[in-house]
Amino acid sequence: MTLNNVLKDAWEIGKKNCGFLILFGLVSSLSSSLVSKSNNQDTIKVWQKIAEGDMQGAKALQELSKNSPMSSVDIILLIIGVLLSIYISIALYRYVKKIVDEEDIDFKELINSSAKVYGMFFVKCLLYGIAVGLGFMIFVLPGIYLLVRLTFVPYIAANEPELSVSETFSKSMSLTKGRFWQLLGYGIVAFFIVIAGFLLCCVGYLFTGPLSTVFMGVVYKELVQENLAPESLENDEVQ
Repeated sequence: MTLNNVLKDAWEIGKKNCGFLILFGLVSSLSSSLVSKSNNQDTIKVWQKIAEGDMQGAKALQELSKNSPMSSVDIILLIIGVLLSIYISIALYRYVKKIVDEEDIDFKELINSSAKVYGMFFVKCLLYGIAVGLGFMIFVLPGIYLLVRLTFVPYIAANEPELSVSETFSKSMSLTKGRFWQLLGYGIVAFFIVIAGFLLCCVGYLFTGPLSTVFMGVVYKELVQENLAPESLENDEVQ
């Protein structure tokens, strides 16, 4: 697995499916706008502090809630935006796996199956977020380490709902074993793919946002195939 090959495959897949990827990007942006409308700038800044591990952020949020409480409309918009964003993420991960694996897509089935795995996807991603967040709060390096080693948890949670929480985390840890620096580099590339969209008057993000997911989907497929290869060789030797 090389960066050039992954980029080439992701770009070819992205071009073939650009229409639906842009649609995912558009719907995702709309759901994000619902969340942003429910927060004023002060609230956003406070949440950013918390995300950065600033322990004063929690206290600031408490004070902010007293001084400028959210209206019922803001709360409704926030809930709708968050729930919709999670659903779109599930559908995108499932869609990306199908186009990366060159499988036929039944959009009715995609919509229904995405709704069915919603609960466990939410739980697994919440635990993933807590683990990474604690890592950053304790010290930055553990957070980065967990972010890379558990990077495929959302992808696996969306596409393999039959796996338990521990199995989902274990699979991501197994796939990323011994590839920390390589996957950290790939993650940075995925980040710059998204940034490239913002540089194109922000409109390009509607394509590059989902394209970054395709990029990591190709990486995931390559890792799975590489992990299966030794098993296939062992079976051939036994026969």
